[in-house]
Amino acid sequence: MLLLAAGLAWGLGPWSRAEAQQDSGWFMTEAARYYNGVGRAVNYELALRLYRKVAESGNAEAQYILGGMYYHGIGTTRDEREAVMWLLQAAEAGKSTSLSRYILGYSYLKGELMPQNYAEARRWYGLAAAAGYRQAKNDLAFMHYNGLGGDRDLRQALTLYESAALQGDAQAQYNMGLMHATGSGTELDRVKGYAWFSLAASQGNSGATSARNGMIADMSWDELTRAQDLSMALFRRIEELAPAPSAVSATANEGAEGAEVLQPSPLDALP
Repeated sequence: MLLLAAGLAWGLGPWSRAEAQQDSGWFMTEAARYYNGVGRAVNYELALRLYRKVAESGNAEAQYILGGMYYHGIGTTRDEREAVMWLLQAAEAGKSTSLSRYILGYSYLKGELMPQNYAEARRWYGLAAAAGYRQAKNDLAFMHYNGLGGDRDLRQALTLYESAALQGDAQAQYNMGLMHATGSGTELDRVKGYAWFSLAASQGNSGATSARNGMIADMSWDELTRAQDLSMALFRRIEELAPAPSAVSATANEGAEGAEVLQPSPLDALP
């Protein structure tokens, strides 16, 4: 009970940055306990306040978790601008994941939450893509295709699109279909275009459905047969490449809605 009372007093009362920095381990432990409900009721609001004070003292781990909480509205109203600010500070201090790097790349590309900067967008996307994050590969390919933040490179765009498409990204599959169907960065190949469009369409991509259906009238029966066979072969390859559920890495998260951003330190590491 004394520990709980002390935690509440520290959590709700003022303290200096120096105090938060000096006792950051204690604050981080208390914040994680309130976040997870260990030895007390879950209290996201108090966890947020504790993490914020440590984050303000320059702790990258706290900045990273705080960014995730703001991004998903945990213990506070969702605030993407605040989230990106903290995620950027954490990343620049060396604490980031493939998802947080992707968020930074996207934010720099769009220029809505921070000043638009294509070079920075390409840099953060590149770091996320190198870690295997498929959406980052798709967006980085888009930047290479359009020459944003650097030279236009259709070959590199195709390579990145294919890598993301083979990880099951529907938008990348659509983009692969488009490049093959139009001969952009590669030879025109309607069979490959149709096959990739079919894969994206099977995941609900309406643009791919329209593009695939629009190709049928101009394709021979032999081409359609080969395209359907190729689509099935690609589908099997994607399934073979997919990691087992238990083997999916948090740093290569492929679309789980941001879980890796907002988890505090593992509870088994807490004293």
